[in-house]
Amino acid sequence: MKKYLAVDIGGTFLKYSLMNRNYQVLEEGEEPTLKNPEQFLEQIKMVVKPYQQEICGVAVCMAGFINPVTGENTDYSVGENFRKYNLKKELADIFKIPVMIENDSNCAAVGELVKGSGQNIQNFCMLTFGTGIGGAMIINGQLYRGSHFKAAEAGLVKLGHTSTDLESAGATSALVRKVSLALEREVDGIYVFAHLDDPEISRIYRAWLEKTAMVTGNVAMLLDPEKMLIGGAVSHQPRFLTDLSEAVYCLYPQLKEYTKIEACRLGNQAGRIGALYLYRMAYEVEVKNLGREE
Repeated sequence: MKKYLAVDIGGTFLKYSLMNRNYQVLEEGEEPTLKNPEQFLEQIKMVVKPYQQEICGVAVCMAGFINPVTGENTDYSVGENFRKYNLKKELADIFKIPVMIENDSNCAAVGELVKGSGQNIQNFCMLTFGTGIGGAMIINGQLYRGSHFKAAEAGLVKLGHTSTDLESAGATSALVRKVSLALEREVDGIYVFAHLDDPEISRIYRAWLEKTAMVTGNVAMLLDPEKMLIGGAVSHQPRFLTDLSEAVYCLYPQLKEYTKIEACRLGNQAGRIGALYLYRMAYEVEVKNLGREE
């Protein structure tokens, strides 16, 4: 039985799964992501090392504008630990096995395409709301990366009426931060959604929701997908999906007829499943010939 190591490198936690070819998790673990670049590289090596004798290869998803062929990450908005070393080259040189590396949002979208809410959908876009806003596009059943590996980066889009009031749409972290400032104490997203009947929290939430709806609706209008998939922890809040859908369809009533807005289904496994699928497409001839076989 072929086995693979899929690694999801987040800004806070590094999560990994030993998987078989059917994306079943055989073992998994997580640990805090180290910020120091040298320590970070050593951490990744130590995650892979125990499995080196039993795996065919390593599939990695992480933040950044990543060239999956060279492994280069050209996104200077991410931490230096994500940029200083080329993980594809480093891991391949050390362990002498194939390594696939891809943007985390792209991997999550591919995961949903293979096993989640994007199954049997030819054209969809995914937005994930968390520390930042991630985005990915599936066109004609294939991942679209763009000319510079920056396609669907909706978090970089500016909103505003004039050049002096342009700003990026706020991710969930921005909502939590603004509520914390208003209450003069630290709260989390769970607290925010549990207290939306509070007038001040509701006001902040509605202002934030307007921006998220504008970004979601603009992406849907520009790309005309069958679905807009919403990811991140906030997507598990039924209230948010309902409110977001209403706000988007209020801005663009025509979308209600032909573009669904749904939550992603796979949670934090989506990125690892997508990374493994892309690994198999890159390195396994039988998968290349069959296309999306699962």
